[in-house]
Amino acid sequence: MGIILQEFILMLVISTGSLSAEGRLFMDVKVGRSAVLPCNWRTKLDNLATDQSPHIEWRTFSETVFERLGEEQFQGEGYEGRIDVPEDELKKGNCSLVLKDVKLGDAAVYESYLLVKRTKRSLRSKRVFIQSVELSVDDTPEEINSAQDKPNSQPRGRSLPSSESISYLYLSLSNYFTE
Repeated sequence: MGIILQEFILMLVISTGSLSAEGRLFMDVKVGRSAVLPCNWRTKLDNLATDQSPHIEWRTFSETVFERLGEEQFQGEGYEGRIDVPEDELKKGNCSLVLKDVKLGDAAVYESYLLVKRTKRSLRSKRVFIQSVELSVDDTPEEINSAQDKPNSQPRGRSLPSSESISYLYLSLSNYFTE
């Protein structure tokens, strides 16, 4: 009986892991509201010198929408004046993308990357993937007294488990059943 359960769990892990390999976060926001797409580069690279200004890039599949290195920044076409990763927060590890006055066309999968120089002599940078966020934009009228009417409300999100957490779950359960 234990072997059948182990095989079932293995199949569950394999099928679920392929669906959530990226660990993508899903967010919903209403047109005209602000969205904060979460990101923390310290989870991927904690050994960056604290005096060094992180180089962050946010992009969709088709374009770079925002890039910051110190005080210098690039805002993609259509995002000008509506998008930012605050420099003071970035130095602390928070690379969350703040998108104001969300438009229907902003719906996309956004990916954040930390660009790190490979060596002192190298001109090329290594791109380190941090987070993937799928932003859905809703243009339906808001209900009176809804949570979205509050000025500081945040979009709701849900995240899928990462493949690492699923593997850990499988190993824990398989150890439990083999004891």
